[in-house]
Amino acid sequence: MRIHLPTLLAALLCAAPSLVIGQTADLVRSYKYFESAKSAHKVSEALKYGNEAVRLTEMSGDKEQLGDLLRSLGDYAAEEHMDAEAIGFYERALALEQDRLGAMNPELIPLLTDMANVQLKDQHYPPATKLLNQILDIERAAYGDQHPNVLATLGKLREVYRAANDTEGLARVETLLRPPVASTRDLPGPGLKNRRYQQNNGFATVRVFYGTNRAATGSQKAAEFYGGARGELNFGYLDVTIPQTHVEADLETQPRWVEYTLATNLAELRTHYVLLDKVVQLPKDEFVRQLRAQVSAAPSKDVFIFVHGFNNTFEDAARRVAQLAYDLDFDGTPMLYSWPSQGSATAYSVDEASVQVSGRRMADFLDTVVAQSGAQHIHLIAHSMGNRALIEAMQTFLAKRAPENRQHIFGQVVFTAPDVDRDYFMDAVGDLNAASLRTTLYASDTDYAIRSSQFFHGAPRAGTAGDVIVKLAGLDSIDMSAVPADSLGHSYFAANAGALYDMFRLLWRGDPPPKRCGMTSPKAGIDSSVWLFDAQHCKGDDILEAGVMLKRFGDLARSHVLANISEITDPSQKQQWSLILQRLDGLLPTIQLPVGPVPQ
Repeated sequence: MRIHLPTLLAALLCAAPSLVIGQTADLVRSYKYFESAKSAHKVSEALKYGNEAVRLTEMSGDKEQLGDLLRSLGDYAAEEHMDAEAIGFYERALALEQDRLGAMNPELIPLLTDMANVQLKDQHYPPATKLLNQILDIERAAYGDQHPNVLATLGKLREVYRAANDTEGLARVETLLRPPVASTRDLPGPGLKNRRYQQNNGFATVRVFYGTNRAATGSQKAAEFYGGARGELNFGYLDVTIPQTHVEADLETQPRWVEYTLATNLAELRTHYVLLDKVVQLPKDEFVRQLRAQVSAAPSKDVFIFVHGFNNTFEDAARRVAQLAYDLDFDGTPMLYSWPSQGSATAYSVDEASVQVSGRRMADFLDTVVAQSGAQHIHLIAHSMGNRALIEAMQTFLAKRAPENRQHIFGQVVFTAPDVDRDYFMDAVGDLNAASLRTTLYASDTDYAIRSSQFFHGAPRAGTAGDVIVKLAGLDSIDMSAVPADSLGHSYFAANAGALYDMFRLLWRGDPPPKRCGMTSPKAGIDSSVWLFDAQHCKGDDILEAGVMLKRFGDLARSHVLANISEITDPSQKQQWSLILQRLDGLLPTIQLPVGPVPQ
């Protein structure tokens, strides 16, 4: 989720209490005027008020917040095709960020990429290539010459030089470009590609069954099939492709520059990015028939339903749920419930209204899945504002059942970073716990988006950790404050391999916190339902890979890894597998496994 102006305003007000009352009021007023002008599609007027917010933020002296504000305004100007203004905002943000972080910090790459995208859109090739070369220098220094990100940037440069007829630049890139080294850890021999989603022609395909109360747009393009308007409950399935070069906890996103250069071959894009490839809307009866067939044919009869948060398009949500299924090596059937978020960083209040009315539609979706899917366990995972829809859906669904028929209907229920009022959450979830085998809350005290929402609502949110973390009987509250993730610290549940491993253990074995990696004993005075996740102990994708190996091969996993190491000649891959072996040696004594492959 991109930083948006309400978030920046809240952070500024929280971080700079020394602002005089008049300045604070003026800043709030400039934002409100910006929102009003934006809603009225008065772009020039909106940018005028945005510049006023910049002036007032400069007076606070908070350069980090000023940089975020400038970048957000650059994004808005770019969306409105005010490219010169966008570049102006971006350049000011870049100067601040370089001063704060240094010229070679990888955190600069997203901003540099946005700037290059605008220049490419306008076919301004010299400044675009300069920016891409700056990205390349940072990536090579940080990751090495053969990292997939480096190879992808070289590929971009090659296409831009071709479009610009720059033969000298093209020759330089060709000398650096090598065929991408697949970031795959497939085993040799009998274990080759023995995973849920197999790679073929450089990508794997994840099929997701969905329900949504978004209205169809009429477009047949997968990315545009559903918009932000409300509609009736629709059913269907979608396919998302995952590149062979995919790195766990990453969501490789197709940059906008692709639209403006020659590199538009779909087969090539599938080998580099996580793409929504197909959307098929189905009548309810046909949806049920195909869902039952999928559940029956899958290695596991479990399903999980993911509910996305604020500022997500249907495409965003589809890509995220597929990445989760792939990284978790989920053997069952992934599902999505998508409510009509606007997919806009400045549409928070609109999304709040939409999610409020979407819970009952989702309850009808749960009715269908529970009664007709044939699933053994139905796990529920919600993120951010999507937790509101999930809570409402569960309440409505359970209200139709007699009290004695509400026990353990669902498997794992996971509330991640819930943007929900804390008191309401405690009242609601206390009544829902009995409906699941285990209920888990992921919260963080370093979640920038949740802290901003708390400021605007004037009350703690359920996704906040620290002293106000939710303590509730029957709820495992996991303090994930130490987990690094995106710039907002809000998507840690899916953007960090250690956090993914914790969810992997939940869905695979249903383990309680003490049996999972990185959980430390609660601090004195904190309820025993609260656990602290040790991000340092459980960092790196090697632990997630080791867990998948244990799931696939049981006590034979170690011999498979040793055989793989003996056949590898590439030093970096040998080192990766040696780290996995170390993780296995640490995990094997802690997990009771049957002899041979573990039943799915």
